Amino acid sequence: MSMQVGAKGVNSEMNVTPLIDVLLVLLIIFMVVTPLMMMQHRLEVPKKAEVDLPPDVTQDQVVLTFTRDKHVYLNTKEVELAQLRKSLDDIFRNRREKTIFLNIDPDANYGDSVKVVDTVRNAGLEKMAVITLKEGEKFQIPGAKSDAPEPSGG
Repeated sequence: MSMQVGAKGVNSEMNVTPLIDVLLVLLIIFMVVTPLMMMQHRLEVPKKAEVDLPPDVTQDQVVLTFTRDKHVYLNTKEVELAQLRKSLDDIFRNRREKTIFLNIDPDANYGDSVKVVDTVRNAGLEKMAVITLKEGEKFQIPGAKSDAPEPSGG
């Protein structure tokens, strides 16, 4: 760059020094940030386990079944919803392992299902296993014959 001392005209040259300073700062920022952006966190979610539950309910397992027509079964015995807490207390009073399997009809009312789960938790059972259906499998009550008609209701 040149500077004219005592010149009578206007200097029309552009001062590019601040522009180059800004560009160099931006270049340094991008050089530092780019490798950080290239880092990827790989996350592998395990697939759903295809583990079959034993077909027969043993004496140690307790399966609570809730149907869409608001019937509650403990294993194969039907229990009134109002008596569920007392029945759970009786079953789990002297057990060390306090695990219950929940078999809830997918067509059951969500609010009623949550009330049943709350009743189970209020009975002191914190280990709950949810029985899920495989694709194409129909909901059924444990101990009921597989060719029996599905429970109906609204």
